[in-house]
Amino acid sequence: MSKKIRIFANYFSESLNMVHKLYGYIAVFFSMILWGISFVWTKELLEAHFPVIMIVTFRLIIAASLMLLVFSLTHSLEKVKKKDISTFFLLAFFEPFLYFIGENFSMQFVEASFAAIVIGVIPVVVPFALFIFNKEKVHWEIIFGVVLSIVGIAFMSLGKGFSFNVDIRGVLLLVLAVLAAVGYSVVLSRLLGSYGPITITTYQTLIAILYYLPLFFIFDFSSLATLNWSFKAVSDIVLLAVLCSSGAFILYNYAGKKLGVAKSSVFTNAIPLVTIVFAILVGQETLCANKVIGMAIVIGGVMFSQFGLKTRQRFKQNAKAK
Repeated sequence: MSKKIRIFANYFSESLNMVHKLYGYIAVFFSMILWGISFVWTKELLEAHFPVIMIVTFRLIIAASLMLLVFSLTHSLEKVKKKDISTFFLLAFFEPFLYFIGENFSMQFVEASFAAIVIGVIPVVVPFALFIFNKEKVHWEIIFGVVLSIVGIAFMSLGKGFSFNVDIRGVLLLVLAVLAAVGYSVVLSRLLGSYGPITITTYQTLIAILYYLPLFFIFDFSSLATLNWSFKAVSDIVLLAVLCSSGAFILYNYAGKKLGVAKSSVFTNAIPLVTIVFAILVGQETLCANKVIGMAIVIGGVMFSQFGLKTRQRFKQNAKAK
């Protein structure tokens, strides 16, 4: 009887773990959709001559205000321990602060296709950084899946050839974005053991405002009165704040808790796919063969990174059983 109970307990535990992972996959899926769409809204604001620092600062202020109001009323925010305050400041310094500066300003010097490929390197570097700093095991299925998805990004991005007009300033800014994302992943993995996604996202957003406000007043404050504050521009900023700076980060941090930061980071390579699909739907881009092929390769790479390890483990278990 005790053996049957033990088997049932193991089965129940495994089923519960699968449900939690399913929630993690759903969360990271929707976070990638929101971040993918964010590029389209940001592009609309940039075309309306809104400065990058202003866009990000307003996003953060609206997002932080909303999260503080909602989560304070619902008592969802955990108290941050004094010893962890500096860690939260480091988290926010990496992302959103350094990452947004590197990624957004690089667009002035390099093509979006080149930037997408460089940003796609992030999930390759993250597992090695987690191994160096947190002693987490590197799974080669994740690395192979990421490399495959980068190939897919290249197919989606390089419809007119494989040549780039590369400016060293843009490359350095993209390297900054990659290092910032890797640093964020390492710090996030340490905080997820002590705090929930809501607490982490709320405080990292609030702290990031402190980093951006001085830059806003120095560079962009004088242009406030000259901008065209249309309904479309305001709605784009609000959507970026509510859905991308709040919702997407909460979902991604939740996925990191359920799946692990290394596995969650692989999904960032699906962001260009979402961006292209949404841009096609709103008329900013057209669908062509290279984009379809690229999308299929990206999806294949992401799927392999998530389930390749499980397949190999099953083969080993079956071999032992025989």
